[in-house]
Amino acid sequence: MSAGPVLLWVRHPPHSTVHFSEGIRVAAMAIALGTPVRLFFIADGVRALVQGQEPYRLGPPVDTSLRDIVTPERPALVHAPSLARRGLAPENLSRGIPFRVVDDAEVADLLLESAQAVPL
Repeated sequence: MSAGPVLLWVRHPPHSTVHFSEGIRVAAMAIALGTPVRLFFIADGVRALVQGQEPYRLGPPVDTSLRDIVTPERPALVHAPSLARRGLAPENLSRGIPFRVVDDAEVADLLLESAQAVPL
């Protein structure tokens, strides 16, 4: 097992289930306990980062929720093929959330470097 960060896979859209909000809670708790965490947005999870989504009645804006979890030093990792399959491009993602687009080869490397991979 690697000594790298825990890689949390965000696979579900942000507002149709509790998966996204529970993932944010897990990430925040892990960081508070000193565990290194990376968020990886794949499949419909990439929709959480699309700019212009502000469903205030459903909870805080995604930018606010991710403020202490995703930083320039620890950007969100976004799966390029998942974006493309949904007709999205990096330009469609929120400018308030630091992110890095990764391809399948980089995902394989991230998995090998991670202490754990947790699908959410």
